[in-house]
Amino acid sequence: MKGALDKVAALDATIAAVDRAMNTTEIEGMVSVNSAYMMCSAEIGPLMQYLGAGYYVKRPPMKVKQILEQQRKVAKEEAEATTRVTKDVPSKKMEDDTIEIVERYDSSDE
Repeated sequence: MKGALDKVAALDATIAAVDRAMNTTEIEGMVSVNSAYMMCSAEIGPLMQYLGAGYYVKRPPMKVKQILEQQRKVAKEEAEATTRVTKDVPSKKMEDDTIEIVERYDSSDE
């Protein structure tokens, strides 16, 4: 069960890293060309992102994220299946649950 939960956590962390790598921000900047200035917007974002397991990427394609989300869905289903009780085992009730002492042992006889 712990292995399945660890797998889900690892996939969540990897998907979060992919999200960070894919997110970009547009900022306003000033560009000068031959002493003429103009305002423009520039797209910035992380150049390289560590995805885990030794992989670095620059802007991973959406397919990578879709594959990871599918793997996370399967891993969550496996984790839920291991925690779910498949069937109830009926407990056997004893009619008389008292203990009868047949013979008492006395250690002073030795």
